[in-house]
Amino acid sequence: MADQFLADDDGVYAARVRKGVGVVGGAFFLTRDLRKAGGQVGLPPWPAYFLGRCGVLGQANPDVVASIVGFFPLDFVEDCWLQVQQVDLDQGMEVCLSALDEWSNNTLGGFEGVERLGELAGKAAREASPVGAPLFAGWRGMPERPTPEANAVQSLLALRELRGAMHLSAILAADITPREAIILGGGGASNASFFGWEDLEVAPERESQAAKARSEAERRTDRMAARTWTALGLDEQAEFASLLDGALDHMNID
Repeated sequence: MADQFLADDDGVYAARVRKGVGVVGGAFFLTRDLRKAGGQVGLPPWPAYFLGRCGVLGQANPDVVASIVGFFPLDFVEDCWLQVQQVDLDQGMEVCLSALDEWSNNTLGGFEGVERLGELAGKAAREASPVGAPLFAGWRGMPERPTPEANAVQSLLALRELRGAMHLSAILAADITPREAIILGGGGASNASFFGWEDLEVAPERESQAAKARSEAERRTDRMAARTWTALGLDEQAEFASLLDGALDHMNID
């Protein structure tokens, strides 16, 4: 089984596990569970999202947070984070982490490979460089969670943030804006609107060039992310990919 990854010179393995890491590591942030947790400290849905995702940065300024989550409009993030700053951050994070634990237990409970999945994800996360990826560093540095399910999700969440930081760098290097990248992505303009963008058009004279640039940025991100998985041996890579597929099936998330 490991032989299928021997040709991973251009991020083949990183592309192979991209969806699983992104979905299992990121699904919680758009759940009613997190919205409910935010409501407990008086936050509406989007500020609750940024509290849950970015609270690991501590008492950062709004423009610092906005600079890190660059696929959202800067003013949108800043407005949400100003609302986050009105609540007790420690209390808010405690509530969000408790909700993350419960969600993890509910969605991965009964999945027999969850402990091993967390071990392999944790191994990759521990050995990865945090340079240029502050949210990855923040989540990697969080205390161990109380259950194997929550530990697995937290490690995958950290790895998702690592790839996200790489992808933002690749988009900017490709001379395409994050707004254009979102609009030209799978969800199109409706997805861009959901994430706070108001200008939902790509200039006609840029559309072809920007689409090509986005595709190349995706490939570049996979090449950059390939280094993340060198911490795992080939057999471990194959095992991790299989477990990740199993987790997706168990969670019944598309």
